[in-house]
Amino acid sequence: MAIRKSKRTDDHFVRALDPRDGDTKYMGEEPFYPVQPDTSSRKVALTYGFTWYNRFYGKKDAKELLCQFLEHHNRTNEAKHIRRVHESEFLMTLCWLARMNLRGLELNEHETATLENEIARLNRLVNKPEVVEKEVVSNRPNVQEIMREKAREAAGELEGLFDEFYTTGKASTKIVDVVAKFNVMSQHIPLIVEIWKKKQAEFEEVAETEDKELKEAYGNLGKIQLRNTLKFIEQVLSDLNSYISIKKASKAPRKKKAVPVEKIVSKLKYLKEFKDPVNKIDLISVHPTKLHGASEAWVYDTAKRKMHHYIADDYSKSFTVKGNTIIGFDSHTSEIKTLRKPGEQIKEIMGSKPMARKYFKDIKAVATTPNGRFNENMLILKAF
Repeated sequence: MAIRKSKRTDDHFVRALDPRDGDTKYMGEEPFYPVQPDTSSRKVALTYGFTWYNRFYGKKDAKELLCQFLEHHNRTNEAKHIRRVHESEFLMTLCWLARMNLRGLELNEHETATLENEIARLNRLVNKPEVVEKEVVSNRPNVQEIMREKAREAAGELEGLFDEFYTTGKASTKIVDVVAKFNVMSQHIPLIVEIWKKKQAEFEEVAETEDKELKEAYGNLGKIQLRNTLKFIEQVLSDLNSYISIKKASKAPRKKKAVPVEKIVSKLKYLKEFKDPVNKIDLISVHPTKLHGASEAWVYDTAKRKMHHYIADDYSKSFTVKGNTIIGFDSHTSEIKTLRKPGEQIKEIMGSKPMARKYFKDIKAVATTPNGRFNENMLILKAF
């Protein structure tokens, strides 16, 4: 939203901004400091101010407000030069601090030094050309570039959060909430991590250096504040890594393409038909596709005269075939028994389901547990 140039008023420095937003009903009007907050309430007052400006204004507005601050203090040439700097270079928190000064807040020595260092930095960037992207216009937007831009926007807001912490010793917003607001993709988080790793290296060097010039440049930072700043940076890096895990966990798993049942059972070895004139047996196997999805099956090993009875477990509820093996059966209730008179016994088992189960249970033979593997001698009698 456009920022009108604030004018001096009789009661205080400049007229209040009017963001023309319904949320002012809840957030109140622009912060005003006719009375200076005491030491105990200063951090709360600053945090509220930063929150108010962050809610209603953005980077372009922050740039304009800092320039107005300079003009108000008869530093018109600096304001003119700084307007040539790209808005992405501005640290919004310090711009808000300058504006709060125009609204009556008296800055302490540390805040004044930090603000002046920022203005000096921006003055040095005057000759830095603005980044103008000249690309071939496409009818279709580049989705990857859009998402990278979101990551850059999130990085800018995190910089503002760092400035807030640097100034007040406290951040008003959680790191994860910032990146979540911009819906940054997990593969773009390393772009932000790289920025904070450089920042971490910079402050670690300050903490360990014996260089007098470097110490003097960061002389406004005490040992405790420097240690807390490093802890904050470490927390940011930790939260960014946590965000990657959260993002991946919330991503819906890719739907697998359905595999035809015929392909699933294609490697299963089985006997298609079996004739035994001596025991008067003439059997034809059902197709292995019947096994896939069934909850009970009867399989006869013709070479060893063993009957395999498979029952699906309570977890799987049904069988599936993997290679040459049937899986998903209950190893406690599924059994193998040797048939002494296969001709008669198979006829009984081929009857009704309840009668087959009862008959098989009553067979007096040592029961063993099946392993699910098939071979070329095994004939599938029933699967349902």
